[in-house]
Amino acid sequence: MIMTLHLQQPFNFSLRLLARNAVLLCLSAGLILSPALAGAQQIDLGVAGQYAAFVFGNVSNITNVDGRMAVGGILNTPGGTVGGSVNYNDTNPVMVVAGNLTSYGGSLGNNKNNAYAVYAGTLGSKAATYLDFRKVAISPIDFEAERAYLSVLSQQIRTTPATGTVSQTYARVTLTGSNRDIEIFNLTADHVISTHDFDLVNVKPSAYIILNVASDAQRTLKFGITMTEFINRHSKVLFNMYDAELINFNNAGVFGSILAPFACIKNSGGKIEGTVIAASWDTNMAVGSTLFVPTN
Repeated sequence: MIMTLHLQQPFNFSLRLLARNAVLLCLSAGLILSPALAGAQQIDLGVAGQYAAFVFGNVSNITNVDGRMAVGGILNTPGGTVGGSVNYNDTNPVMVVAGNLTSYGGSLGNNKNNAYAVYAGTLGSKAATYLDFRKVAISPIDFEAERAYLSVLSQQIRTTPATGTVSQTYARVTLTGSNRDIEIFNLTADHVISTHDFDLVNVKPSAYIILNVASDAQRTLKFGITMTEFINRHSKVLFNMYDAELINFNNAGVFGSILAPFACIKNSGGKIEGTVIAASWDTNMAVGSTLFVPTN
């Protein structure tokens, strides 16, 4: 998809309002972008699902993304490593920047086939001269179209009836499923705030696990829960943080993808082993190379 606007402003209130109005309009008009979740519906992250990190607005201070990264606004990070685990034969750029590439150093890709980035804005004086940055007239990604699609998808998932229940005893949050291929759970901000651990009951080893996580009264999520149970499942785990505007990961090892279309990810540590989709990013938290596998 081709983009005609260069997004060079931070993700702000007006853009959040426009995105949410678009969501309500699409839902009220019945423009459902994917068929039913619990039964025949496909959960597909679209173009964003091809990237380890996909951010609609500005990105700063990111230091390590094992997979590919797409930035809809300005990229400003002094050092970094992007695309080190991208397939050797993949000739696509490991980084796409729709706005200005103000600052970037470190490395790109893992061989000459993909060790380059494309940008549609301007190249700043703090972009490393030894790296291959290629100017394009227009971004190869339509970030506004993806924002609209993913905002609707997030609200669809949020309103789909849960298939399982959530309970908490001391430091353990138990997810009890219904032995389905796609399990959906609704969690509160309190469930994920500290170093609790998940326990899975009656959940197939091959099942998709979709977790709707509500933010607190300030539209904030502080995420610190341990995810031992999700290791080796993470390509089929999706955290839908549908209303959060600020997310802090507290040295978390996140085994699963993050869909947070309205949120800034900030002041975080640890690593996300899955696709991460957010409005903006300002932290040095690492991102792996595992991508969310669309449901059938």
